[in-house]
Order: sequence, then C-alpha cells, then structure tokens
Amino acid sequence: MKIPFYKCNGNGNSFIIIKHNDILDKFFYDASVIKYICTLNKEKVDGFVLINNKKNNIKMDYFNNDGSWETLCLNGLRCASLVLGKKNNSNKINIFCNKVLYKTKILMDNMISVNLNKPKYNLKNIEVESFIGHYIDVGAKHFVIEYNNKWPSLKKLEIAAKRIRYNKSIFPDGINVNFYKIIDSNVIEVKTYEKGVESMMDSCASGSYACAFHYFSELSSFGKINVKNIGGNFQIIFDKNYMNNLLIGKAEIEYEDFLDTKLIGEK
Repeated sequence: MKIPFYKCNGNGNSFIIIKHNDILDKFFYDASVIKYICTLNKEKVDGFVLINNKKNNIKMDYFNNDGSWETLCLNGLRCASLVLGKKNNSNKINIFCNKVLYKTKILMDNMISVNLNKPKYNLKNIEVESFIGHYIDVGAKHFVIEYNNKWPSLKKLEIAAKRIRYNKSIFPDGINVNFYKIIDSNVIEVKTYEKGVESMMDSCASGSYACAFHYFSELSSFGKINVKNIGGNFQIIFDKNYMNNLLIGKAEIEYEDFLDTKLIGEK
C-alpha cells in the first residue's frame, strides 16, 4: 500500500506527517516503523506526526525520531494544521492531542497560531545538576533555566542538558531542558535539548512557551513577547490571567511523497 506523506518543518523543527485510518493504527505505532519513517529519503527528521481525521474529529499523535511517543509537540501540531488546512481548504483547524483540544488558525505567509491554556508548575526553584530551574507542564514537560552568562557552545549546553535530562531521581521519565536568556523586556532567546531526539534543537515551540510563561509570570506581566530560537522566532501573547494564550510561528510543507508500507514490512 502506498500512502502519501508530507515533509514539513516548523521554525526548523522537522517532521514526517501522515494521515491514516484505523486499519493502519497498529502498524504506525510500532517503534521500528517510526524510526524507519523518520529516515525516509535518507533525511533524518526530528519527529513523526500521525493524524487521524474522521467525522471532523481530528486526532494527532506525536513521536520522537527514536520511536517514543510524546504528549505534545507544538511545532508538529502547527505543521499538521497547515497540511490539513491546505487539504480541507480551511484556515481554521481544531486538533486533539493527548485528549486536549488545540484551536489553530492559518494566517498570512504560513504563520500558524495556536490557542493555549495556562501552563502548570510541577516544581519551582529546584536545583538539578548545579542549575536552578522550574519544572513546567505546558502539555509537554520542560525544565526551564534562566541563563545569565554568555552563551557557551551548543555542545557544552548539550552536555549540561543531558545531565539534567537523565537525572532519574527527579525526572524518572526524562525531561526536555530549556535555557533562556533575557534580551530585553519583551524578547527572550531560548535553546532547547529535547528528549527522544537527544540533541539540541533548532526550535521548540512548547519549550519557548514554557520559558515565556515563567518569565512573564515572575514579572506579573502579560501581553506580547517575542521568543528567538536558532531556527526562527515565535510571538506569544498572554492574557491577563494566562488562561487563554496564543503562540504564533511559521510552518512549511517542503514536499509531498509516497510511502510504500510493504518496504517497511520487509525491514
């Protein structure tokens, strides 16, 4: 069976996206299949997005390129919105991810907005591997650290982030690690290590959201903030109570191709 897939990226965070039906559920939830899909055309991508679209009830599952399932990927969700919007000729797409409904809208120049709920602090001001940070759940779980010094190399950041990510006493299931630096009152820069991909990322939307929320909530501030990532920027808008927020960033469909499931079955 040949199934269409889409190679996409959101601010440099890359994905393979497939729309499927229930018949193929078990096939696509196999870790070895996901690893294969994430290296299609000899291009290794960061993750795999699986969309089940039936009776206007759109469900998305996200997997890291190691085959592990993740609770949320906002960059993947925005890319899925773009794919579905172009297919359905609609600029408003609602997507369920991990039983949470995310309302998205396709704006000019493939900018995609996502409505987001208030993040939750699981732990505040804890020391992990000599860093003081905050364990925040935005749908995906992040450890957020304000970095006040000059940025070191990405390799040095990665080494530090790995120690935190693999600290089993505090994070038995692992954690995404985000370092952020204040550029000015309404601009921060974020660098992210993502579990499941196990490297520093060009972009992480949920990590950027977690960092921006912590920064603004510490200031008791709200309104618009710009977040710089290596792969691109996000604009995040917080309402006064942080209950109904908006994240806006770019998504791109790089190309469409076909996957022959028989080839994977032979692996």
